Parts: sequence; C-alpha cells; structure tokens
Amino acid sequence: MLISLLSFIILLYGVNLPFAGQHDWNSVMYANAARNHLRYGLPATKLGVVTSFGPKHPNEPLGFFSHYPPLMPLLLAGSFSIFGVTEWAARLVPIISSAVLIYFMFKLAAYLWDLPTAVLTSIFLTFSPMLLYYSKIPVHETVVLGFLGLTFWAYVTKHYRLLILGLILSQLTSWAGYYLSLYLPLHGLIFSYLPRRKLLILFLIAPVMFLLHNFHSFWVSGSQAQASLWQVFLFRLNLNADAQSYGMTISGFLSRQSRWILIYFTRVLTLLSTAWLLINTRLNFKNSFVWLLLIFGFTHNLIFRHLSFIHDYMLIYALPFFALSSSIMLLKLYRRLAHNFALSVFIICLGLILFLTERIGYVQGLFASGKTNPGVPLGKTLSQHTPPEAKIIITSTQFMRYYDVFVRYYADRYVSATTFAPSELENADYLVIPKAHDIVSPELKQKLFGSYSHIDTPEGIIFNLHQQP
Repeated sequence: MLISLLSFIILLYGVNLPFAGQHDWNSVMYANAARNHLRYGLPATKLGVVTSFGPKHPNEPLGFFSHYPPLMPLLLAGSFSIFGVTEWAARLVPIISSAVLIYFMFKLAAYLWDLPTAVLTSIFLTFSPMLLYYSKIPVHETVVLGFLGLTFWAYVTKHYRLLILGLILSQLTSWAGYYLSLYLPLHGLIFSYLPRRKLLILFLIAPVMFLLHNFHSFWVSGSQAQASLWQVFLFRLNLNADAQSYGMTISGFLSRQSRWILIYFTRVLTLLSTAWLLINTRLNFKNSFVWLLLIFGFTHNLIFRHLSFIHDYMLIYALPFFALSSSIMLLKLYRRLAHNFALSVFIICLGLILFLTERIGYVQGLFASGKTNPGVPLGKTLSQHTPPEAKIIITSTQFMRYYDVFVRYYADRYVSATTFAPSELENADYLVIPKAHDIVSPELKQKLFGSYSHIDTPEGIIFNLHQQP
C-alpha cells in the first residue's frame, strides 16, 4: 500500500495542467461528456457519451458518441460531482487507476516472485515515460488500467468473484478488456488452473457484455449506432478509403511502433525485456503469465493498427509486461553476480539510473506541449465575454479544424467556424477573429469595425453582431 501511495503522489505531478497538451483533445472530449452528465442528468444522457458542447438550445437534440463502452465518462462525472468541474478532478480518475494498477502488479509480483521483484516492478511502472505523462489523460486506455490490474491479480490468486468483477469493469471501460475473456480461459485451460465450468463463464462474459453494449447504443442513438460502429471498426482496421488516406503501411506501422517502444518504455526496459524473452523459453506457470502480459499488451495494436499508428498511448497496455519482465531480468543479473557484491549493486544502480534519466527531456517536452495551444485561452476569453446561450462563429475554418474542441470546451458555448455566408451571420450572436490565425482581410475587418461593437482581447477580437458601435 505504501508503494502505491508513493506512486500516486508522484503521478500527481501535472494534475492541474489545462487540457491543452499532447492528446488532450481526448481529455476535452470526455471531460465534456462528464460535464454533460451533470448538466442534463443521467436519465437524459441515458448513461451515454453526449458530445454536445455548451448549453443545449430548445428543441436541439443531444449528440451521442457510442464507439466505446460508457463507464469511463461516468467515472469522470462522479469525480466532477465530488470535486467540481476542474482539470484536476478529471485527471484524478486516471491517476487513481494507474496507482491501482501499480498496487495490484506489486501484489502479483510479490505473490509469484518476491518482494524485490515487486518493488522494481512498481518503480518501472511509476517512472515509465508512458505513465508519467499519460496517467493524466482521462481516456479509456488509462482509466481501465486499475481494472486490468485487479483482473490479473484476481486470476493469479484465484479470487474468482473479483476476477469476474474485474472483467466486467474492464469491459465496461475499454475494448481491451474483452481480450482477457479469451486469454485467461485459454491460459487456465492449458495449465488446469481453474475448473472448466469457471473458465467457460469467464469466456462468456465478453459476448454478453458486447450484446449489452449494442442494446445500450441502440437505446441512445438508434439503428445508426451499429452502422457507425461498423464504419469506425473498418477505419481502425485500415480497411476503408478514409483510413488509407493516412498512408499507413506495414513497414511504417512497425517502424513507428518500434520507435515509440524505445521512447515510452526506454532502451533500458526494452533491452531487459528482450533479454528475458530470449532466456525464458521454459513455459512454466510464472513464465507463461509474463508471456500472457506480452500477448495481451500488443493485441489491440496489432488488430487495430490504424488506431495505434496515430495514438502512441495505445502501447500503454504493454507496460505491465515491460515492467515485470525487466524487473525479473535485472534481479536475475544481480543474483548471478551476487558473489561480487560491489558489481551486483553497481548493476542494479546503473540500470535504475539509466532508466530514470534516459527520457527526462522527452517527458518534460510532453508536459510543456500545451503551452502553444491557442484554443484554451481563446475559449476561456469567450466564456468571460459572452453569455452562456450565445452562438459564436470563428472566422477561420482551419483554426477550428485543429482547436475546435478546446475552444468549445473552455468557452462552454455553441461555437462553430464561418465562411462568411450571410445566413451564418444572421443566426450568430458573436463573430470572433482569433489572433493566432487572423485571415480576415483589412477591408473586411474595417467593415466589421464600422458595423458592430467589439472587444479587443489578447486572444481575439469579439464582435457583437446584435450591437452597433
């Protein structure tokens, strides 16, 4: 428990950062869905992911996103209801989940191996570049980590009811949880680890949960939900034209994954894990479980290659394998050199120092990646200078292509881009020229100044379309 508490405290670094950094568009999307749960109430949202930004106008239907299981935004909404709608309240959920993963991996390593292996595994998990940064991003892949840790530990220790609970919670949070309903029964069957009747129940959890997901999707979005899920399925498999326009190739995919492995798991862990794979060819129960972590860790990426080609954090499922196998390998080296105490201690210290220092600059860059995002300050400015029911149009479609979710979340208004069609101006309350991407000609700008009152802020010029100067 102490190890988990220390890990939790370490992972709190950056908890107050705005949703502006690398892949924080996910944070914005799901924090908005959580805020909508509180705004409209669970009966209105039907426990689904509501994508609408800003207060809903009369007779305007809610928009739903049904491509993922629904539990994660509900957990964020629970945190918001307790602590308020803040960045740190949203980021707290994946941080807790990461600390729970570390707790259960510590217990698992201590149960199958020993205390030193458990301590090293916790260190490698906590200080991996992957977890140091992405434990703050509230997405399905991070929030499910604690449930996966519970599932692994419950399986190894034969806590059957907790194992069922872990599988259900994992599958309510992320698609990756479904793989364990196949891998754990197969592993249990090979090693006769659980009775076949119990293994069959574990296997059947996944189809039942998928059926329930489809019923829920139909409830919130109607028949188009299944069609949309099928299209995104093809997209993530790189099988439709939209996906193929990204130009992903098998060699490009493997090259990018290899580079990200070295970045997010470090060269030290990659080397130690590779060494473990080369020397542990004997398939006893302990070794086979590490192999199971490896296979599970890369399944989602190998199936949904297009998804993992774009999102580096999809590799997070492989983190338990790298942490555990590296710990086993490093301690094996230490014990082989135990006759030379000074050398064995030097090996342990060198491995840890290299691991801890290898990617410091890269991690710092990740935490600083939001400093140049102009969508957040513009959104906050619009929230200060416009009423909640305002309809706002931005003068740059290109700006909104990259920053729309950030502007909409922090403005908490109905915001869209304009091509300056007369009908768009008639239906809007405010027009905004973002200073980060000002493409308005001097002539048109002069006309706007002469026709509407305005507020000149550091982030943009806000024109009131219902008020003359």
